Amino acid sequence: MTKKLKYIIALITILSIGFGQLKSDLSQNNAIPQSLSGSGGSIMSLFDPSRFSMNHSFSMSMMNIGKQSIGVASYTNNMNFLLRDNLRLQTYMTFMQPQMLSSNTQNPYSNSQLYFNTVLDYSPTENTHFQVSFGNYPRYSRYQTSPFQLNRGY
Repeated sequence: MTKKLKYIIALITILSIGFGQLKSDLSQNNAIPQSLSGSGGSIMSLFDPSRFSMNHSFSMSMMNIGKQSIGVASYTNNMNFLLRDNLRLQTYMTFMQPQMLSSNTQNPYSNSQLYFNTVLDYSPTENTHFQVSFGNYPRYSRYQTSPFQLNRGY
């Protein structure tokens, strides 16, 4: 009797989860009324969610050099905000934690590093581009290019 009860409960649970996935007649409630979001010139267009994007990434690496092991973990957050059709604000923030696993340090967070970059892109015309950038990302190349500034698609 208990096996049948378990099967019935499992079946009801699976069917209710599946039914919840197939609901297509839900109302589309926007946080901002369409009349307020308006065109690109309106001040309320700043709150349009289609003008904002956020990406997260997390990575971990391990390596062994000689008799020392090193582990590096990093979390990166990238936010893009289109203020106007020709003005974009980008922010990048990375929290990096390198750890020497074979050392006996008292504080495991003593080597933590925080990197950030803020970029303001402005294109008054198609052939003119101004960029103001502030940050502390390490730049290892000779020409001071950053891979974080290569995604300039308007």
